[in-house]
Amino acid sequence: MNLNIILPTCWQELTPKQLRYAYYLLAQNYTAAELKTYALIRWAPLTDVQKTDVGIFCHYEGKPYFITSLQIAEAISQLSWLERLPLVPVRLPLIGKLQPVEADLSGITFEAFLILENLYQGYLVTKDMALLSEMAAYLYQSKEPVRLEPEEAVSIFYWYASAKQLLARRYKHFFVTAEEASSEAMQERLQQQMNNQIRALTKGDITKEAQVLRMDVHRALVELDAQAREYEEMKRETKTT
Repeated sequence: MNLNIILPTCWQELTPKQLRYAYYLLAQNYTAAELKTYALIRWAPLTDVQKTDVGIFCHYEGKPYFITSLQIAEAISQLSWLERLPLVPVRLPLIGKLQPVEADLSGITFEAFLILENLYQGYLVTKDMALLSEMAAYLYQSKEPVRLEPEEAVSIFYWYASAKQLLARRYKHFFVTAEEASSEAMQERLQQQMNNQIRALTKGDITKEAQVLRMDVHRALVELDAQAREYEEMKRETKTT
């Protein structure tokens, strides 16, 4: 008896419930195969699952099936995208009663983006979960750090990481790959980078700093990207003369 299962093909196709479950799985210490198998069972959905050495017995739409290990391996290959960051940022529609900002970070200020970037880079180095809670406050419009369940913490990391990739593609002249550095060196580099960004937008006029920090992040990045492109062109022209 054939078993035809339709599975999501990318992060963007997940319902809010499926998305939360995906983040829950990522929060566990599962192998890639285990993660995708659990997702297959839940999203198919398969019920009354009993594992054997060569496959599983289960029910699908009320009918009994035996699925071999090879068939499972073939099926979960369709979920390989779970092992990668979303190409387009996705996020949980609610954490508690808190609502998120736009997935591509539209609407947040340039100042909030700089703070988020500091917190994100700090988390990459320290793996301090408290930093994700602080990030959630900006991403979910809270006045204080947000208490996160494990899957919600994962969602914050995946959201911002994929948003950063989107911004890097959109503003490719401005964003460059950061070199690995110690925590102390990273903080010093980030502070210098932030100061340079603000100085570039204000053109050295400190009276405009508050205005720049209140700019929409995308408006600020458009300008910074244009300046970075002009600088690249100037360097190329200098080398040819």
